[in-house]
Amino acid sequence: MSRYIVRRLLLAVVTLWALATLGFLLVEAIPGDPARQLAGPTASVQTVQAIRHAYGFDRPAWDRYVSTLVRFTHFDLGYAFSRSEPVRSVIARDVGHTLTLTVLAFLGELLIGIPLAVFVTSRKGRLADGSLVAAAGATSAVPTFLVGLLLLYAFSFRLRWFPLGGTTEGWRSYVLPVLTVAVPYGLVLGRILRTSMLDELERPYVQFALARGERMGRIRWRDVLPNSLVPLFSVLALDFAGLFATVAVVEVVFSIPGVGEDLFGAIRRLDTSLIIGIALVAGLVVVTVNLLADLAVIAIDPRVRRATLG
Repeated sequence: MSRYIVRRLLLAVVTLWALATLGFLLVEAIPGDPARQLAGPTASVQTVQAIRHAYGFDRPAWDRYVSTLVRFTHFDLGYAFSRSEPVRSVIARDVGHTLTLTVLAFLGELLIGIPLAVFVTSRKGRLADGSLVAAAGATSAVPTFLVGLLLLYAFSFRLRWFPLGGTTEGWRSYVLPVLTVAVPYGLVLGRILRTSMLDELERPYVQFALARGERMGRIRWRDVLPNSLVPLFSVLALDFAGLFATVAVVEVVFSIPGVGEDLFGAIRRLDTSLIIGIALVAGLVVVTVNLLADLAVIAIDPRVRRATLG
């Protein structure tokens, strides 16, 4: 087990390095001058040059790339010039909103997807079964920001049931953002779990339980559902990672002060340190969740444990 964890940790380091490199290259490819962005359109050439020198924008790209990686080895994410504070401070202040929204959306996905899957498998071949497949495909095709704007217009602007944005009204501020993300993900989870449960229902133990006189509803919830969820742990881990990325867009639509809004602001200002810092935090969340999910599967399923650990 320890060798497996060490391999995964080394892979995580390589993944984070790749994210940092890709983020640096993408920002370098964006046309524009961050010094001019920071100084403003009316600033003099001397002011722009002074800012460029102060923040090291006049250094060669390879030199800035190497110094960025060296900083990361000391757990220093750099300075966000667009916010006039360290990147670590920006992320520490705003990541709580993003994680809260991500966790709530993930719980909403489970609360939507699991009961739907159980319901439609009890009505195989009926209208509910086909409706779930169609709804999951339809919602996956609609951009998240468009769903958010429609909900915002209907329930905030027209009906005034929820605030137009921000986090000043407590739990009411999170209802529409969570629904924007949780409903599409929940429908897709329901469709995937439905397929897994239909396969599990063909297992001999289901027939044995029925022969003993147990009710199908009890078998479905007590035995079939848990056995169907074990192979989906990796899918759920990827879903959590996808939710973390999707929430970034939702934060902009609903004006939630999380790292997603920070990221879009950093891209507008060409703030390389903040962009890469947020990308690394997102990558760290993804790597950690995937590792925990894989360890959970190894601990639960002996077949996976034998195949993975030899």
